[in-house]
Amino acid sequence: MVSTIDLMDYVHELRSEFFECAAKLGWQEFSKDRGVSLLSFRDVFLHLAYVEEQHVTQFCEGRPTPWMREILEIPKDRFRSIAAVRKRLREVRALGDRRFKKWNTPEELAKPAVWVASRKYPLVLTRDSALAQCLTEHLLHLGEVEAMLWQLEIQPPTTMWIARRVLHGKWPPPRSALLGGRTLPGPKTSRRRAPRTGGRR
Repeated sequence: MVSTIDLMDYVHELRSEFFECAAKLGWQEFSKDRGVSLLSFRDVFLHLAYVEEQHVTQFCEGRPTPWMREILEIPKDRFRSIAAVRKRLREVRALGDRRFKKWNTPEELAKPAVWVASRKYPLVLTRDSALAQCLTEHLLHLGEVEAMLWQLEIQPPTTMWIARRVLHGKWPPPRSALLGGRTLPGPKTSRRRAPRTGGRR
C-alpha cells in the first residue's frame, strides 16, 4: 500500500530532477521573472524548501508555529547562485528523510499534528494529513515548473507515478507487468474501398 512517506519520496525525486533540468539554463534564466506564482524557477524551488521545512520540523511535530516569513517573501540576499539553491534543497531533503525513516509506520503517521490555516487557526489533524498537504503543495508548484520548461521547449522529466514506481523506467512494459502477460488488441480499422474514377474495371 502506498503511504504519504512513499509519496514524499516521489516528490523529492521529482523536485531534484526538475531542479537539475532548470539549472541547465544558467543563472540568468533560472532567476528570471516568468510571471508565475513565485516568479522564477529560483523562487519556486526555495518556496518548496521552506514549505517542507515548516511541515516536517514544526507541524508534523505538533508545533503550531506561525508560517515562516520566507515562504512567501523569498530572501534576495541569500541563495544567489544555482549551487546555493541546490545546497538548500539537499539540506531540507535530509531534514525530511531523517524523520520519514522514523515515521514510516501507520502508528507514527496517525499521531497528532497541527496545521496553521490563514496564519492564525492551528488545526488539529494527523501527521499523515499534514504530510499530504505538504506533498500536494509540491505537486502544484512542480506543475508550474513543468509548464515553464515546456514554454522554453524543454522536455521535463516524467511525472508519471506508474512510470517511476511501477515500471521503474522500463518501456515498453515487460510482459511480467501485463495482465495475463498480453497486450490489448489494437483498434479495428475498416477497409475503405477506393473511389471509382471512371468506367468499369
